[in-house]
Amino acid sequence: MQEFIRSNYVDDWDDRHLRVGQTNEADLINSVLPSSCPYCQSETIIRKGMNGNHIQRYLCKQCNRFFVPTTGTIFDEHKISIREWISYSLNILRYVSITADSWNNKNDFKTSRYWLQKLFAVLEPYQAGIILSGKVTLDETFYTLRSGDIELKPDGTKPRGLSMNKMCIGVACDTQNIYCVYEGQGKPSQRGTMVAFKDHIASGSTLIHDEEKAHKKLVTTLNLVSESYNSKDLKLLDDKKNPLRRVNEVHARLKDFLNAHPSFIRDELPGYLNVFAFAMNPPHNKLEKMEVLLNLAFQNRQIIRYRDFYQAKSKVVDDF
Repeated sequence: MQEFIRSNYVDDWDDRHLRVGQTNEADLINSVLPSSCPYCQSETIIRKGMNGNHIQRYLCKQCNRFFVPTTGTIFDEHKISIREWISYSLNILRYVSITADSWNNKNDFKTSRYWLQKLFAVLEPYQAGIILSGKVTLDETFYTLRSGDIELKPDGTKPRGLSMNKMCIGVACDTQNIYCVYEGQGKPSQRGTMVAFKDHIASGSTLIHDEEKAHKKLVTTLNLVSESYNSKDLKLLDDKKNPLRRVNEVHARLKDFLNAHPSFIRDELPGYLNVFAFAMNPPHNKLEKMEVLLNLAFQNRQIIRYRDFYQAKSKVVDDF
């Protein structure tokens, strides 16, 4: 009986962790056509045979170096198939914690943590191009620091209210997209809100918001039409009649997403917000969304080595 359990566990692990050469991954990688050399950015590149995994090689005529479509990306010299990273990313986008994903896919937790950094790297520039327009709803929500990071009062108790021990997350959305950004700890400021949103809301749009003073400079700078409501009055309204309903729904989903990772390192909040925005924004079809994610992964040339990542984390601990 134990032999049966052991052999089936091993078979299941092998099925979930196929090597690159055991899949049709070469077809996927060969469908990506590099436009320049990852080493010197020259566009004078030519095809030059296949490697051992039947992946197309290229030669740069400028620096005379060989490369493949994955060179310089998060998939550079990867050993586990891309399909497993796709499955992992889908789980994260569905609010599955990295701990649960590790259990389900029989991965070491360190591997799941490492893959999350790859996802952060791919989506780091994602929100830069988001510009909301038309009727834009904006509001802030707050998320508490981890208990060990909270600065206690002299009497040893935790501060109450919107203190510097809460993280302010600004969220804006139009009818199609959302944009969310970490604005710092404590209440938002006029300058901070203006800097956070000035490049992401089209000038002349209508801003639907509460009477938060931090929004004033943003409204005047972008020449926005202000449609403001008293927050106390909004609390008395039915959810369906609340003019801030859409942003409130985004806040609720954001809390669900973050609560799936309750012990996440708060310094990584911007990475989580990029992932959440990508999950919420179009396309909503899973196949189309993963195609967008893969294209971003191949375009965003950034290498994150497993050993380098954990050595860097150890150095931070040692320095501390």
